[in-house]
Formats: sequence, structure tokens, C-alpha cells
Amino acid sequence: MKKASNRKKEHIRVRGDTGQHQRIMAVMAALGLAAFIPTAIRLYSLMISDHEYYANLALMNQTRTTSVTANRGIIYDRNMNILACSRSVENVYLNPHELRQSKADVPQIADTLGQILDLDPVWIQEQAADTSMRYKQIAARVDTDTGARIRAYINENKIAGIHLEPSSQRYYPYQSLGAQVIGFTNASNTGSEGVEAAYDSYLSGKTGSVITTKGNNEMDMPYSYENYVSSVPGCDVILTLDTTVQACLEKQMQAAIERYDVQNGAFGLVMNAKTGEILAMATLGSYDPNAYLEICDPEALAQTEQLKQSYLQYIEGTDQYRQGLKAYQEAVTAARLKQWRNRVLSDGYEPGSTFKVLTMAAALDSGAITLDTPFHCSGAEQIPGRAQLLHCWRSTGHGAQKTPQALQNSCNLAFAHIALKMGGDTFYDYIQRFGILEKTGVDLAGESKGIFFDKALVTDTDKWGTASLTSGSFGQTFKITPLQLVRAISAVVNGGNLMEPYLVSEVVDAQGKTVLKQEPTVVRQVISEATSKTMCTLLEGVVTEGTAKNASVAGFSIGGKTGTSEKIDVFDENGQRVLDKIVSFVGIAPMDDPEYIILVALDTPSRETGIYISGGVMAAPTVGAVMADVLPYLGVEQHFSEEELQGKSVVLSDMTGKTREEAKKELESQSLSYQAVGEGNTVTGQIPAAGQTVPGGSKVILYFGEEPEERLVAMPDLLGMTRQQASDTAGQLGIYILVKGNTSLEPSVTVAAQSVAPGTMIPVGTTVTLEFIDTKAAA
Repeated sequence: MKKASNRKKEHIRVRGDTGQHQRIMAVMAALGLAAFIPTAIRLYSLMISDHEYYANLALMNQTRTTSVTANRGIIYDRNMNILACSRSVENVYLNPHELRQSKADVPQIADTLGQILDLDPVWIQEQAADTSMRYKQIAARVDTDTGARIRAYINENKIAGIHLEPSSQRYYPYQSLGAQVIGFTNASNTGSEGVEAAYDSYLSGKTGSVITTKGNNEMDMPYSYENYVSSVPGCDVILTLDTTVQACLEKQMQAAIERYDVQNGAFGLVMNAKTGEILAMATLGSYDPNAYLEICDPEALAQTEQLKQSYLQYIEGTDQYRQGLKAYQEAVTAARLKQWRNRVLSDGYEPGSTFKVLTMAAALDSGAITLDTPFHCSGAEQIPGRAQLLHCWRSTGHGAQKTPQALQNSCNLAFAHIALKMGGDTFYDYIQRFGILEKTGVDLAGESKGIFFDKALVTDTDKWGTASLTSGSFGQTFKITPLQLVRAISAVVNGGNLMEPYLVSEVVDAQGKTVLKQEPTVVRQVISEATSKTMCTLLEGVVTEGTAKNASVAGFSIGGKTGTSEKIDVFDENGQRVLDKIVSFVGIAPMDDPEYIILVALDTPSRETGIYISGGVMAAPTVGAVMADVLPYLGVEQHFSEEELQGKSVVLSDMTGKTREEAKKELESQSLSYQAVGEGNTVTGQIPAAGQTVPGGSKVILYFGEEPEERLVAMPDLLGMTRQQASDTAGQLGIYILVKGNTSLEPSVTVAAQSVAPGTMIPVGTTVTLEFIDTKAAA
């Protein structure tokens, strides 16, 4: 009985243990399943839902992608002269892992590279010790000669861990010429400013790549995977710009800056009035895009250097140091932005009397006036509806005049009445059609559209309408860009068509295929062809009879309009409006078939020179000098009248060996005469010598049977002399004078510049160029 009872207990215990075991197994299974669920979810994420992400991550950890920079396209001028190109340079890197593994003499390497690259050896050692990165760049864009020295050092000493990577650097062969137009590329080779920025998508091309596998310590794995994706070279860009015209424009602008002590630089533009092609566009002072971060203005550079020395005297980290550093950085940024700025399309200015061209064209075209409309100028007038007395630039007045004389005299009172005859609605309508209220659409970034009145201000006579209308008629109290003005005046003289200006004529890919070609674009017809022809005649009269005589160039028919404007929104430190002026002139040639239009504006000529500040005295002769340089180059024919012969340049032929009759005939065909010295019938010598330039109408000395005596004379100071005085003084010394600029014999027309400095010893028979200007020309 007792054994049976024990077996029963044993059986019950076994059954209990089995149930407990099953429960434990169930709990363990549940716990195991619970533990596996996150793992399963994670595996699902890794292998299915996020597979692509992690596969790419693994690929990135196992491979290295090295960019292959595309060759940037070339920028050409219209004659295929290279304005911007890329040249080979090299970047210098250290591989800290290689240097450590090869047990290189790092201090000695740092000293040598420091000497070659002009770097601190201690800093180079710090880069070599930084193993957190595979490569450490220690120099960028070193020239090929420097790269060759480093490569020779590596080979001679069998050094592992110094690498040179081929790269490219933008190079601008003409340096500062047309800098604001061309622009530059920044440190990452991306276009900044000018054409480089506007056409960056074409110039930059498409970057390629090399994909390789990598192992520990970021080291390349030899004999493993490699894939190469070719880069696509950038396109070449061909401009309408002409380097010869650009150089002539900048040369004469710089000469004017120096002659008139211009304080705030100058800006200018040469454009084809028929097509809108821009041949030259300049802003002075400029900069060299090869070193675009350097400040070129001496005054701005001195100011920034002073600020730098100021903050460096304080301990780094102090408030004085931080404030001084901030002021220095702001000054540097401002100076750089100023020299990069293209004022021709970005800056508005008061056009002054140059705007009268548009007012008169609108009035003639609308029928508000005719060529016989009379005006009277007493010097000042109180116009009803205008609070202030309206003054003309000529305080004594111009008296009675008709439409042509009103333009020639640049009479403010006459133009105020012309605008009133038109009325505000008509005036505003023509201003809108001339494109003054819109951007020109030129293919460069950063264009402004200026600031002009709201329509209500010229049409609502109950408020400011009369004042705004009359002031606006002669180009005051509003601002437009130089490019807007030149485009509008082009429409006045080209038959009435408003053109869209452009700088890029064509974009060509690496295979020579044209991917973009720009053609002349007519925006709209503004005035009639008949009005345009009338305006051409009137504008030519401004140069032959009016305020722009100083723009005359012998042999060319030139028209244009002078301008002198005030800076209405510039104040001094006392809150008083400054008296600074911008003097300008817009010239057009040839007037029988206008093709080229040139604007030059000089910002703030100095009063210390004693020269009367006006567009007629300063800007007109500057444009005339540009015309004299570029019109013959551009193929415009010269036609000289008898009065203009002294402005005609004649290159003398070699008369030696010719008979008296042969020499006489050849000289007369060139509007020259001769004086004979000696006996005989065969020329044995001449003064001036063959190849020299003399003015038309000059007398050449021919020697017969004897040789000319070589004699030097001191160049006299002819500045300030009238034409007759200069001619007499030079003639007594045997010096020829070539007349440039104003050809009038009036006493107010005097020598403003001479090509040979006073006191210079020159041979008898030398031709000296004299520039004459009317010192009383105004407007």
C-alpha cells in the first residue's frame, strides 16, 4: 500500500514537472519570439525596405569618387582675340598615412616645401600629422614651374606622400581691359560677375568623375574596380566686344580722368546704333580679374590698411579687436564690390542735357513743335504751376531762337516750354516707348532700370505735374542707366527703331557647333523715319554750331549732345547737398548714315584745376578723341574740307630721286606744297623725312643737290594758346602741328593738350598733335 502510494506521488510529481517544463518552454519561446521580432524588423529594413539606401552607403564606404573638372570655355572678342582662357596649374596635397608608413622625414619635407611655396613649415608639419583625412591640401593653383620644382624634389628623394593634382586657373590676357564686362571666376572656378557669370552654364561644361575602391585608412586598393565618366568641355563664347575699340575708349577716359582730376572715376560705352551690338563698355577705376580680390584704388587700399593696423593693436578676442576687424572686413568688401560694379548697366544717374535729345524727338514726332517754333530765353522764368524760378545754364539768356538753336544752345527754358506744349501724357508715352521705364534686356546680370516719375507726377498739374514735367524735359530729378540712354538715343538716329543691346554674338561647343546665336532684335518703332532724319541734322548742328564743337574730328560728320548733371541725392557729412557734377557727352557718327554711338561720363571733375566744369569742355573732347581713334579703324571714310586740312594726317613718301615735277605732282595730290633748297632737278633730301606724318596743307622742304642739316629744337609750351598763336610759335621752330578737336579760330578755343612735353628736344620737321577745346563751352 505504501509503495503504491509512493508511485502515485511520483507520478503526480512527474506530471507536475512536465507541465512546468512546458510552461517554461512556452515562456522561453515567447521571449525568444519577442526578442527576434525587432531583429526581424531590422533585417527586413536592411534587406528589403531600406536596401537601396544601405547598399549605396556601403558603396560609398568602399569606393571613392574623384571629380574630373571640365575644361572651361574660352571667351573671345569679335575678332577672335582671347579675352579669357584656362591655363594649367597644380594643387599640392600631403597624404599623412603615406608619410607615416614610409617613415618620411616630415620636418625636412616641411622646410623644403615651405621655401618653395612660401609657407610656414610649422603649419605644413601640422597638416602632415593630421591623419583624420586622407589628403591635406597645402597649396592651390601653383604654376607649372613651381610644380616642376616640387616634382623634382619628390623624385630626387624618393618621397611617398606628396601629391600634385592637375587643375586649371582662369587667365585674362588683357588684364583690366573690359574687366567689368568679362568678369572673373572664383576659387571654385565658378563664374562671378560679367560674362563669366551670365554665361557660366555654357562656359563651365559638365564635370566628370573617376570611381575607385578604397581600403583601410582611405588607401586605394590596387587591381580593383575603377570606372571613369568623361567630363564635357565648356562652350566657347564669342562677344560683340572689340578689344581695339575697348582699349581706345579706356585710354581716352583715363586721359580725361588725369587731365580734369576726376574724383569718382568714369564710365563709357560704344554701341552699334543700328544693331545694338556693344563694341566697348568701360568703368574706371577698374581691377585686374587675374587678381580680383586685390583692391586697385590707392585711396581705398590705404583706408583698408589703416583699418587693419587699427584693430591689430588690440588683443585678439577683445571687443575693440572684434569691432575693428568687422569695420576692416566691411571696408574691404565695399571696395571690392565698387571696383567690380559695371556702372553702365547697374547705376542710375541724372542724364542732364543729353536727355533733351529724347524730348525734342518726341515733340517733333508728336507734332507739338516744328523746326520753326519760336522760343525766347531771358535766363530765368517763373513758369505757372512751378514754385521755383526756372533758370537756364546761361544766366544772360539765349534770346530769340527757334527749335534747332534751342538744341544747339541746350536751352533749359526752351525745353521746358517744349515739354509743356507736348503735355504730360504725350511726354510720358514717348518716355515709355523709348524704353526708359524698363530694363534694356542686355545679356548681363545686374542690370537696373533706373528711377523715373510715376505718370501722375507729369500729368497731374494740380500737384507736382508742371515741376516734374519741366525738370524732366532737360534730364533732371530722375535717374536712368547709361545703357538706357544710349539705347534710346540710338532709336532717335537709326530710323526710329528701339534695339535690344547685346554682348554675346555666338556660343560654340567643343565640336564647333553653334548652340546659341544672337541677332539684332527690334523691340518696337518709337519715332518715324522722317523724324529720325530731322534729328540727325539737328544733332550734327550741335557739334558744328552748338555746345559740342569740342567733339569735332576733321573729316568726319559727328553729331551729339552734351550734358552736365548734379547729384541731387548725395550729401556731405553736414547734411548739405554736394556740388559734385557728372559731365557727359553722347556722340554719333557718321551723321549721313549713323552707325556708331559713344557715351563718356566723368564723375566729379575737380574744381581745383580751374577748368570750367561742363560736358562741352570735358566730355565732348574726350568722345571726339575716341572717335578720332576708332572711326578710321572701323572703316568710316573721312572727307576733308579746305578748313579741315590741318586735321588731316598725311604720311610722307620718300621723294629722294624724284624730279622736281614728279615730287610737286605727288605732294599736291596729298594736299601738300613744298619749299625748294639748292639747285638741280633731282630731290636729294627732305624735311620731314619719309614715313613721318604731317598735317594736310603743310609745306615740305625738298633739297636739290645737297643734304638737309640735322637740327634739334626744344618743344615749346603751347598750352592755353589759340590756334594762330600755337601755329606761329611752332612754325618759327620748324615744328608742324596736327590739329585735333575744336577747329574754330575763336579766341576761346585754345590748346588743352600737346603730344610732346614742353622742353623735349625734337628734330626740326617733327609733327606735334595739339588738342583744341573751347574753354567756354557749356551744357
